[in-house]
Amino acid sequence: MQRLLTTAKWDVDAVRNELRCCVGEWFGDPHSIIVVSQAAFTKRGRHSAGVKQQYNEDSQRVENCQLGLFLGYATPYRTILIDRELYLPEEWRHDNERRTRARIPETAFASRSALAIRMIDRVLDSELPMSWISTAELADTGPAVHEWLTIRQVPHIAEIRPSAPVQVQRGQRMVRASARELLRQAPTRQWQQLWQRGRFWARVLLRTDSTRDSATWLVVQRMRDRRQDRYYVASGPAGTALAELARAAQAAGGVKTALARAKDRVGLDHYEARRYEAWYRHVTLALFADALLEAHTHRPVPALGNGVGNGLANGQPAGQNGYHTSQTMQGARGRCLHHPTRSPAIMPAAIMPAR
Repeated sequence: MQRLLTTAKWDVDAVRNELRCCVGEWFGDPHSIIVVSQAAFTKRGRHSAGVKQQYNEDSQRVENCQLGLFLGYATPYRTILIDRELYLPEEWRHDNERRTRARIPETAFASRSALAIRMIDRVLDSELPMSWISTAELADTGPAVHEWLTIRQVPHIAEIRPSAPVQVQRGQRMVRASARELLRQAPTRQWQQLWQRGRFWARVLLRTDSTRDSATWLVVQRMRDRRQDRYYVASGPAGTALAELARAAQAAGGVKTALARAKDRVGLDHYEARRYEAWYRHVTLALFADALLEAHTHRPVPALGNGVGNGLANGQPAGQNGYHTSQTMQGARGRCLHHPTRSPAIMPAAIMPAR
């Protein structure tokens, strides 16, 4: 196993791309949401790539850990992890000894915002069907990701800090104000309880673009402790309902569940490799194994008369709405590793092409 993660010759990014293609074939659904989330991997010692004393959201304390960013594909039925990036703290850039031992290239250093944008850019360039992109629970990356996605004209909702400045249109001019200040100006009647026993939500229109028929809002989720209210900035079609924005924001919960499932089922966090590339290799293989198990255990349920129960919608095959595909029912195990139209991502060293 150590050889597979360290010295064996294979293209980890090709495996990642194959994973994304397989997920699209098995679970592709135009109503799906792409979610960027973060996970911590507790480690001992100081030589694992990117390890540092930093805050672990899972344990709610500062401890020695690595931070990974993950991209989740949240369908109406389940969430599948499809991409990953390892965050390297700035202190590692200037520690030549540890960098050399972990074999970290200079190009590996990037902010969490840049890593999130890197993963989103890859999925936007793919053919994976989706409706929204969400970066909930990554408030520090929110403004940069929002600006980038707005330029790309991609519907999205990004969590931000209450103190983060946002632009609001006042007449013919744009005014900058903090998210918290804008919330204070929202009338009480705008708060809505969207689901029974659910949280209250509100939004404030920031600006509109009539040429694109789009709008940008400040969205707020009210928590029991008002100091923990969650703020988001969202951009999408002008007719988008508040419930749709809230659904996109809450998709982050599915990624947390998927991360916990992968840790428990395929050992996502069970590795001893310290090298930078070894982290990517282990995590990528773990994500692929988790997706295979999700596809293999997926089974249709009896139809309800209109095709909803068995994954048929609008007369389309089930594979087009994210419920199941014929490949899944035939057995995902052989389908994924022996794709008929793409070259294998892992090749014996003897036939690897020369670089």
